[in-house]
Amino acid sequence: MLILIRVETDLKGGREAKARGDIVVVVDVLRFSSAVIVGLACGADAFIPVGTLAEARRLGKRKRGLILAGERKGVQPEGFHLGNSPTELENANLTGKTIIITTTNGTAALKSSRGARWLLVGAFINARAVSAAASGLSKDEKGIAIILASRLGSIFLEDFLCAGLLVSNMADEDEQMNDAAIAAKLAWTSAEDHFQEVVMRSSHATYLEGLGYKKDVDFCLRKDVYDIVRHLGKDTIVKLQAGKV
Repeated sequence: MLILIRVETDLKGGREAKARGDIVVVVDVLRFSSAVIVGLACGADAFIPVGTLAEARRLGKRKRGLILAGERKGVQPEGFHLGNSPTELENANLTGKTIIITTTNGTAALKSSRGARWLLVGAFINARAVSAAASGLSKDEKGIAIILASRLGSIFLEDFLCAGLLVSNMADEDEQMNDAAIAAKLAWTSAEDHFQEVVMRSSHATYLEGLGYKKDVDFCLRKDVYDIVRHLGKDTIVKLQAGKV
């Protein structure tokens, strides 16, 4: 079986992946992907991703009991209950809660592929599990597209390396890759033994550390901590149920 694995570095790639019928994996390591993975692991029922602060606040007012979480330029917005911090979510009481989340880049990447047959959330902390899920879901000969969060067309090093890890996990001699997937895999192979050190020198990690989020960065740069995969259903991010793959 020949499966094409693509790494896409802009939101147009997400829309094209949806149109092709690809299995889509959205990657925003620092910190959107990691935050929703942790939140659901800690008992939250679901996340509702939205594009704007106004939309989040409007939905929060309309439906009581919802938690507002997110960031703009890395900072928790005024009036929100939580930021985009996986360590904060890990320590919050989220059991049975539904969380509205909006971020600068991650929710935009997710929304670009909304409507895809399968839309998964990937990061270092669930890399093995999400790779296995995407591979299993592609058994009907659908392609796999890894969509990277980006800002004004510029990718983040941590997301590119994570994509390389996912490609390395999924690729075998029968697979084909686009050029970006080949480059990501080569980058990961080069950095694998010291990827945390490499990422810590990146612009995004440095920026978050300057805001006081060094613990978040360290948290997000752990590999294969969680084995439950998250996916976007009709409107919410929920756990991928056993038996789906």
